[in-house]
Amino acid sequence: MKEDRIRWNEKYMNKETHSGEPAKIVKQFFRLASKGNALDIAAGTGKNALFLAEQGFSVDAVDISDAALRMFASRHPNISPVCADLDTFDIPRERYSLVLNLRFLNRRLFPYIREGLMPGGILIFESYLEGTGEDYCRPSCRDYLLRDNELLHSFLSLKILFYQETKIAEQREFCHIASLVAMKPEVSCCPSFPLKEQTADDK
Repeated sequence: MKEDRIRWNEKYMNKETHSGEPAKIVKQFFRLASKGNALDIAAGTGKNALFLAEQGFSVDAVDISDAALRMFASRHPNISPVCADLDTFDIPRERYSLVLNLRFLNRRLFPYIREGLMPGGILIFESYLEGTGEDYCRPSCRDYLLRDNELLHSFLSLKILFYQETKIAEQREFCHIASLVAMKPEVSCCPSFPLKEQTADDK
């Protein structure tokens, strides 16, 4: 964990301090979630966390880099920075009306993301797919790349509202991206009926 934090701190210290524009998929779908608690997994320099905070969400922004969190944590009172290793981070059950997971992949978190959503809560997930071609930008390790339809199949217990796999231009290269928006089903309550006591006439 310490080595990972040092590596990511060095990366973010070389970035400009402004957070940048929120992701397109966040701006497009965040309104599906009711205002409440939101979780931004691997928040980075906070562009999505700040956007949600400005829309009225109370945002837990989680990242291993304390240097990244310091860039934006004090810029809005609705942001709670959480410096944590996502290999061991626990997501509280049914706490969040909105969960973001963008440009980050840790399959260990999949069941905890589902459990962390409140009934009716919204998941917005977008990350890199395996692809081909010399111009293809990607992480160096396949463990951090989604397989075809993997993201879709991993969250079929939720109601899928939007899903696509596409190739986009990013930083003068091409990336294959999987994008998913899903809702945790509301808890359905079955009506209760009084039990009729069996009599001798019923037998």
